[in-house]
This record gives sequence, C-alpha cells and structure tokens, in this order.
Amino acid sequence: MNSRSSSLSSISDLFRPNNPKGLRSRDLSSTRLSVLKKEIQTDIHLIPLKELFVLLGTDPVQGLSLARATELLEYYGPNTLTPATQYGWPKVLFRSLCTGFSILIWLGASLCLIAYFIETSSKPNASHDNLYLGCVLIAVDIICGLFSFYQKYKSSKIMKTFNSMIPQYSTCIRDGILNSETLVRDLVKGDLVKVKIGDVIPADIRIIDSKGFKVDNSSLTGESVAVPRSNSEGTPNILESPNVAFFSTQCVEGWALGVVICCGDLTALGRVAGLAARLQPAPSPLSREIKRFMQYVSVFALGLGLFIASSSIAMGYPFMQTTVFVIGIIVANVPEGLQPTITAALTLTAQHMIKRNCLVKNLEAIEALGACTTICSDKTGTLTENKMSVQHIWMSNTSYYVKESEFDNLLRFNSAFIALINCGALCSLATIKTTGEVYGDASETAILNFFSKYDDLKSIRKKYPKIAEIPFNSVNKYQVSIHEHSEASNYIVVMKGAPECILARCTSIALDKSNADMTIEIRNAAEMACENLAKTGERILAFADLLLDYTEYPLNYKFDTDNVNFPLQKLRLLAIVGLMDPPRKEVRRSIERVREAGVRVMMVTGDHPATARAVALDVGIATTEKCHILTGSDLRNMTPDLLHWTLDKHYEIVFARTSPTQKLQIVEACQRGGEVVAVTGDGVNDAPALRRADIGISMGITGSQVSKQTADIILMDDNFATLVTGIEEGRKIFDNLKKSVCYILISNVPEILPVLVFILFSIPLPLGVMTILCVDLGTDMWPAVSLAHEPAESDVMTRAPRSSDPLVSSRMLALVYGHLGLIEFAAGLFSYFIVMAEHGFYPAELFGIRRRWDNEAVNDVRDSLGQDWTYAERKELERACQTTYFVAVVVMQVTNGIICKTRYNSLFHVGLRNKVLNVGLVFELALSCLICYTPGINNFFRTYPLRWRWWLLALPFSMLMFIFDEFRKYCIRKELFGGWFNKLTYY
Repeated sequence: MNSRSSSLSSISDLFRPNNPKGLRSRDLSSTRLSVLKKEIQTDIHLIPLKELFVLLGTDPVQGLSLARATELLEYYGPNTLTPATQYGWPKVLFRSLCTGFSILIWLGASLCLIAYFIETSSKPNASHDNLYLGCVLIAVDIICGLFSFYQKYKSSKIMKTFNSMIPQYSTCIRDGILNSETLVRDLVKGDLVKVKIGDVIPADIRIIDSKGFKVDNSSLTGESVAVPRSNSEGTPNILESPNVAFFSTQCVEGWALGVVICCGDLTALGRVAGLAARLQPAPSPLSREIKRFMQYVSVFALGLGLFIASSSIAMGYPFMQTTVFVIGIIVANVPEGLQPTITAALTLTAQHMIKRNCLVKNLEAIEALGACTTICSDKTGTLTENKMSVQHIWMSNTSYYVKESEFDNLLRFNSAFIALINCGALCSLATIKTTGEVYGDASETAILNFFSKYDDLKSIRKKYPKIAEIPFNSVNKYQVSIHEHSEASNYIVVMKGAPECILARCTSIALDKSNADMTIEIRNAAEMACENLAKTGERILAFADLLLDYTEYPLNYKFDTDNVNFPLQKLRLLAIVGLMDPPRKEVRRSIERVREAGVRVMMVTGDHPATARAVALDVGIATTEKCHILTGSDLRNMTPDLLHWTLDKHYEIVFARTSPTQKLQIVEACQRGGEVVAVTGDGVNDAPALRRADIGISMGITGSQVSKQTADIILMDDNFATLVTGIEEGRKIFDNLKKSVCYILISNVPEILPVLVFILFSIPLPLGVMTILCVDLGTDMWPAVSLAHEPAESDVMTRAPRSSDPLVSSRMLALVYGHLGLIEFAAGLFSYFIVMAEHGFYPAELFGIRRRWDNEAVNDVRDSLGQDWTYAERKELERACQTTYFVAVVVMQVTNGIICKTRYNSLFHVGLRNKVLNVGLVFELALSCLICYTPGINNFFRTYPLRWRWWLLALPFSMLMFIFDEFRKYCIRKELFGGWFNKLTYY
C-alpha cells in the first residue's frame, strides 16, 4: 500500500500547475504522456475506509475543513483537465504551409523571385514571367496550406470537447456543512460529495454509503448498461471495481455519498483526455509517399541543376546568367499542379463518400483506408445493433427462441408466460410514457418492449400498484418489489436478478397450466440452460414471484425493506431470460469481403469475454471456438514483445474487458509490426486509440462528441458495411491518384527539356514560363482531377493491401521520362521547328543563335532565306512558336488523359464512360483556345493567335503515343518479351 500510495503522490506532483519538476513545457508534456500510457496502479479502492480517511486527511462525517481544502487546491490545482502543450495557431499555420510537397513549391517560388531580381538588375526591360510564376506558386501553397491548417486546428480542440462533459457544480460537505453550490473545479482529494439521480459524478469517488445507486459508464466504457455501485469490496482493477464511481459518468438511479480519491488529470476521464490530446497521429501513407516523391524530385532537380551549372560555365556563360539557368531548370522540375490535383481529387472523393454515409474529416484518411491492413473494431453499435433485445426464454423446462415464427402460438395461453409478463412489467424501474415509449436502462427497456407485444403493461401496473421495493445492488444481485393485488385483496412479491441467486431461493416452478416442485432434475436443467445461454454471450436474468398469504400480510401491512419483514425464500421460478445486443445482419458478409481484401479484423471491446466471443463467432471475426481471447488482465501482465508475438501467432484475436490505455497499446503494437491500422469506436474511452491510429473511425449516431472530434472518418449510419465501402473507395482513389500523377508528370517532361535545349544548344526558348503555368495550373487540372472518377478496377477488393506499391514508382518514372514524356516533347519540338521553318529559320540556323536573338540592340538577324529580323519581329515569332509548342503539349495531353484511364486493360475494353473526364478534355482544348485567341489574355500569358493548321502538327505524335501505349499494355497483359514492359513500365 505504501509504495503505491507514494507512487500516486509523486504522479500527482507531476501534474501540479506550477511544474515543481522544473521541466521545459514540451518535456513536461512528454513526461506526462508516458505516465498516462501506463495502466492505473493503485490500491486506494482496496484499503479499508478508515485507513483511506487517514490517508486523505479527511473526516467521514465532517469532511475536509475549508482551510485544508483551500491549501490542497492551491498546491494541486483545480479539478479540471489540463490541455497538452500545443503550438499556437501561428506555429500550426507555419507548419501547415511548410510541410511535405509544399516545401518544394516554396523553394520553386523563392527561386523564381530570385531569378526575377537577377534579371531586373542586369536587364533594362526584364520579363516579369518569373515574378508571375513565383506569385502563383506562393498562392497555390497558401491555399493548400490554409486547407491543411483548418483541419489541424479543428483537431487541436479535443480537450475543449472533454471539458464540456464536466459539470459546473456539486454537492460537497466541508466542516460538516452541506453545500450544493460548490464549484466542481474547487474539489480536492478528501472532499465528501453527495450525488443523486441525474447528477454527473464530479470526480473519481469511492462510495461510502448508497441506496439503489447505479451509474451509466458509457462515457468511459462505451457500454450503455447501468451498473450498480456501493460500499462493497473492490476488485484489483479499479476500472471494474464496484465501489468506485468515475468522473463524468452519470447517476441514473438512487443516491450515493463518496469521498474524492482522484481529481482532474488523474481521474479515469483525465487520463483518457490527456492521452487523446497529447498523442500525435501516425503520418498517413499518402503523406509518406509524397515526402518520398519530394525527395526524388529534389535530388533529380538539384542533380540536373549541377549539370546545367557545370555545362554553362564550360560553355562560357557569365555567372549571373548561369544562376538564372540553374534556377530555371530547378523550377521546371517542380510539378506545380500536383498538390492541388491531389487535394481536389481527395475532396471530390470525400463528397462522394458522404452520399454513402461516410463523412471524411481528414482527406488523407480516405487513401489510408485503402492501405489499411488491420481493423480494430469496437463491438457495440458497430458490429451489433446497439439495441438490447430478448433472444431466448427458458420456461416450463423448455427453451424457446423468441424470433421463431411459432413462438407466439406456443405461449399465447401459457399461464407461466402470463405470470412472467406480470413479473417483468412490475419488477422494473423503467418508466412507460403515455405514448408507450419505455425509458430506463438498456436491459429493462428491452424486457418491457418485448412484453409489451403481448399485453398492456400500463394496465398491469395500474392493476398491481407498487407498495415497496428493494433496488438491485452488487451484493444481493437481485431486485425485489411488492405489489398489491387489489382484486384479490393480497400482495405479490416479484423478483428478478442473477440466476444463481434466484434459483437458490426457488422451491417451485411455473408450468403451462400448473405449478410443480423444484426437483433436482429441473434445477439441473435450469442451470444447464443458464450455461448454454452464457456461451452465446447473452445477459441472463431469472424471474420469480410469490403470492403472500393475506392472513399474515393483510392489507395496510407495513413492509420494511431495510429490516426485511417479508419472505424472500420459497419463491416460484417463472423463467430465465437471455438478452443480447444482436449483430447487424449485413456485418458477416462485410467481414467476409474485408478478409477477401486481405485485411485482418480484430474485436476490441470493454464487454465480457463470453459475449465478445459469441459475437465474434456470429459475425465471422472468429471462425472456430478456439479463437484466441485476451482480457484486460492478460494484457496487463504482457510485455510489448509478448503482445507483438501474440499478434503474430494468432490471426483471429478478440480483446475483451480492455481499458483505454490497453486499446492504445494494441494499436501501437500493430503499428510496430508495420500494419496500417484502422480503429472504430464511439465512446470517450476510444479517443486515445482513435487519435493514434492511422485511420480513426467514429460512429455518427451513437458516437460521443469526443470520439467524433478525434476521428478522421465518421460512419453516419454506424454500420460496419459502410467501412467496407470506405476501403474500396480508398483503394480506388489510390489507383486513380497514380493515374493523375502519371498524367501530370508526363507533361513535366516537355516542360523541362525545352529549358535544357535552350541552354545547351543556345536556341530561342521553345516554351515560356507563362505557358508552363497555363499547362500546370490551367489545362491539366480538370483532366487530372477527373481521373479520380474512374471506376474501381475489378480486382480492387480481392488483392492484398499494398505494402511495397508506392504512389510514384521507378516504373512510373521510366514510363514518364523514358517513353511517353519523350514522345510529347518530340511533338512540341517538331511543332516549334515547323513554325520557325515556315518563317525562314531552318533548324540548322537556330543552333547557337540565342545570344543575338535575345539582344535588343541587334535588329538584323538573318534567317535561312536571307531575310533580316528586328528584335520586335523575332519576339513576335518566338511567341507564335512557344504557343505552337504549348498547343502541341495540350493536344498530346488530351491523348495522355485518354491512355491514363487504364494501367492494364485496353482502352477499347474500358471505353470512354467517364463523362467528367470527357468534359475535362473538351475543357482543356477550349481553355487553350481562350488563352490563345482572347485579346488581353493572350498578351498576359505571352501567347499568339495561331493558324488553325498549326493545331494539327502534333496529331501524328498523338497517334504514335496512343498506338505505342496500347501495344505496351498488350505486352503487359500477355507478358511478351519476357515481361520486359511489365518490369519496366507497369506502375
């Protein structure tokens, strides 16, 4: 006791507001997180109350003195939840603007601005193209960054949601005075508090005295069953101890007097809140892919920049000119449209998923769900209907399944069943409204709803008014009420409770039309029925009654429920009833589909092991009775290595009676094994696991505000089947994102190579900065995003989750930079040379002409036909050639959009059924015409109104690209040439 008590004291010191440890703010938050991750180790609920009062320095009658309470409050701080050390919104905004791919865009924007300032300092009439490009890149980064900031800032509000669960006032005894207006934040350890029905428990309290006291622990456990609490013997695990009521839970019956044993951050709720607020979500698979791609692009761009720098210096270019060249080639390597394309594609998918009852809060979670390898599913509400109902009745020595069609006919005139209906209607604390609605705990509501199908329960209660009652408690494990039968002028005792307690009090049993003695055979049959129902995971209640002799208990007899003066023995057993929250009908097929997709499903619940096993077998999580069951007690004795070994050895696992920290341990153990983990949950207790998981999934109907705030995805219908839809959509969007990325990168090649040709061969620039901008953030955007609307491939839910299939693979890069991109560049350069040649500049004349071409002082540059060209005329021709190159790229991108529809099948097999893409390709051509032919717009983008026949120059290359890609896919399907195309270009 002493070691645990001193340990508790040192932990309390760690959470003091004035930081006595002298740690830095972030170090203190990290230290607190490591403490909160550990299971609660305390015996404060096990020691005798006298010792507890001495330990807390309080009096069981007078409570704490006001002076002592003030002293403790000043030392330990208020009874509130402390937010984790977090970045302020400026830092969150900065991190949102400067993470992932945005760093590369910022670098590109900075280099553009540097190049602009270099040019303006060295040329009198410098172009503003680099300035425009830099500003546009900054705008793209800011827009995408603000979108990310909005999501992150919302998720930082978790602690506020927890604090909304805390009451403002409590009833506290200090100096022997009862004060019902004591602020909850002012409570300290040792305070005596009194709670009654409807109150929210203001701190973790140990019960001193109570009557019929029940609490709803669903805010912590997720299980909406009212549990009795009293001054009884505790259990080693404080979270299951019947003598402790927890902060934020609600009193639903009776009253209790308790002593505060934990406040604020060290309460059960405080630990959950502290974990949820301090844990950092795992980086999504998509963010890891983008980070890796960014590294590839950066290395390639810098390598190419070094090559250009050394080549330029070797060719005699001045240092400042070389710097501009290097900046230009690095910027040309940045796919500016990639980030907005991915964001837009994910947003469209999120909007589509809303129609399928799946609300996406974190866009990257969509794709992560497709990469999911393990689902840790809660039981209540997700796998089950979250609605208790009567399943079986053992009565008259016979077992009945209530959903069988013959049940009503079998029992319609059964006297035992009629007596059971009366007992069920009377022995209940649930209320029945005039509309027939039942209000009470889950079990009593289920019982009354079932019996109301066969009789008018309000009439029964009116016929048998209640005289006295003994509420259910954890010691007796039964509930008794006495009712007056006005017509017969006598009293009837009705009882329900745990079967072992009720059976021990029964000497007879009700049969169809009579009563019989409780023989050993019947008693054994009843016990066997209880055992069989327990195996199915049902909650079992026995019902009994006793008609009191009116001579011994005449009307107006004074019944005493404290010193019982009426018989509770020699009862008549009516029935044994099994209740269960039944599994959803569609869940079994959904789990089969998930398993076909290679995703492992584990159940993690706070419910009883037998119930968890039964539901797991029913829904298909477990396929045999030998399914491995691990309880919270088992996990408490496991090392991380042993848990990891257990997860590897047993594929089918059910975790029962788990605490919030244990759910977190399970998630982290799976992640250490390289799994991408999705966690479903609806209660406050699920918040840490939801926060730490790769994909946190909350329930929209039964989910608490905390779980919804913490989660990445909300299932609006609480249905596991919707999760299967999410996995399918996640896999589809990843496949389609690969197509979008490939589409964007292919146009990156004809943007990079013109700069190389311009520098190395000293020809007039084939493609201007502004036209590059038109392609990346204009014409390419709609088709790239519309590829997200491509239907899922046929094997999307039969292949294993991807493990080594990156978003941008070496095969994609080989196809982009070594095949299709080169064809597109050839189309653009061919169009450029044709227009130059039509105006007198044959290709041979262009090599080495750049210095004179760009010199404003030179007005007599001679072409191949002997014509002299002034600077203004040359620049007009250059605009026409650059526009022709731009149009060639657009025409090729139309073909590229068509061939990117499929990675494996022929276009003739897939067809052009994606209407969004079809409209996007038309839009691409229409936007190009707008840029080329609209006065004012063409001046801004440095384009030129082309002759219509110049649009046709790229068509032969477009046909070549289409035929080549169809041939490539044919070779992939048939694995021709030893699978050469499969190994090199099948991304």
